[in-house]
Amino acid sequence: VIPNIVTLREDIYQSKQGIAPKCISIRHLTSLYQIDIIIRAFVQMLEKYPDATLDILGQGDKREELEAFVRELEKEGVSELGRKVRFVGQVSNEQIYDYLKVNDIMLSAPKIDNMPVSLLEAMNAGVLVISSNVGGVPYMIEHGRTGLLFEGLEDEGVRGLEKQMLWALEHQEESLRMIEAAHIEVQKYSWKEVRKQLIPLYECV
Repeated sequence: VIPNIVTLREDIYQSKQGIAPKCISIRHLTSLYQIDIIIRAFVQMLEKYPDATLDILGQGDKREELEAFVRELEKEGVSELGRKVRFVGQVSNEQIYDYLKVNDIMLSAPKIDNMPVSLLEAMNAGVLVISSNVGGVPYMIEHGRTGLLFEGLEDEGVRGLEKQMLWALEHQEESLRMIEAAHIEVQKYSWKEVRKQLIPLYECV
């Protein structure tokens, strides 16, 4: 299997001394990507990390519903949730790295997926990836070595994601090792590496 080619930024990786509860999601705001699970798990994490933040990048037909969900949770007593969860909207490919540079944990909870470029960009930038264990994701991310995976949908998914988020923050050395390993792993998706497999294949035709 020859992986897809992803444009990687060689200048973007930042070595970290530790990770903070600064989270980011870069997915379309549709039912497929279950942003509500990310928000619910984030709210649970706030009980232990009240200064945590979540940047939600992307646009979609669920945006108004998700924003209303955050407002409702705030009314129900989740203090300043509207300030902690920030809906950024659609941004350019270049701007994505501006947000990755100021966050430490990438959250992704799709029902199904192929090879999400946003996760590769996070690995490239030195951001720890936590994703649902679906589709092609486990072929990109090895649980416990280059990132963290969780199982389940709806309530089970919320619990699974929250568990991995807390584990990552409570096991700093392991998280830093995963970030470094992921940065090395993602290089195989660059044109420099993919061409070594692709060009000989064409030459054999």
